[in-house]
Amino acid sequence: MNKTVIITPVYNKFEQATKPFLDSIYKYTDSFDLILVDNGSTDGTTEYLKNFEKEHSNLKVIYNKENLGYSKANNQGLKLALKSKYEYIGLLNNDILFTPQWLENTLKVFDSDPQIGMAAPRDAGRRKFFRKKISAENYLEHYKDRLKRFKEPYKYVLEPLFCCVIVKRAVIDKIGLMDENYTPAFWEDQDYIMRMFYAGFSAATSNRSFIFHNHSTTSSSVKTEIYERNREYFFKKHPLGKWIWAHKRSNLIKDIKNYLKEGLES
Repeated sequence: MNKTVIITPVYNKFEQATKPFLDSIYKYTDSFDLILVDNGSTDGTTEYLKNFEKEHSNLKVIYNKENLGYSKANNQGLKLALKSKYEYIGLLNNDILFTPQWLENTLKVFDSDPQIGMAAPRDAGRRKFFRKKISAENYLEHYKDRLKRFKEPYKYVLEPLFCCVIVKRAVIDKIGLMDENYTPAFWEDQDYIMRMFYAGFSAATSNRSFIFHNHSTTSSSVKTEIYERNREYFFKKHPLGKWIWAHKRSNLIKDIKNYLKEGLES
């Protein structure tokens, strides 16, 4: 049995997200199992997955009759995954593409520090918007340039890239499933990270692993009032979160200024 299982909810957007995701993950990933949760797709995704599942022994698809949202779909996958003895469980969006050895290099982070409970790759498309436009068509041409920017193999972070996060089994055994009060989407990832911190684990980003995230392909239909409702629920549940996310915003401004300074000096 593989030591890593990946859980990915899908809902429509077959051509824009799900098919490219499947093509990419099977091309650039070794030794993994995959659980897809089809949230009641109506655009041909379901029919495609039924045939795809027959051709791939490492794939299991859960078919829902309606869209249950992100947290509930992930929990369905988690319940199935926890029946087996996986060491690591990946929570991945279907709007991402991969690079060679992304999973292998992400898993190496856990070997560096036993306290790390979550690890994620970097997004090959981030922070290139000042110089080059990185897209799904050309990200593979540029991601190796990012490797040269980082001397250390990983970095501790407050918020790993949750569109593609690998979670240690021990974390899930301790904190349980995702909070379904955030249904249909938004802020459930920050909630899960905070609960992991409370449980005594840390998070890290691999500087040797990259993916490309086509942002908001799968969540763009979620209404603003739902986002705000979930945000309010999160801050009531995690008062410390207000400080953490204010700190993140201030660091983002600082990082952008440093990046621009580096560009002017180079």
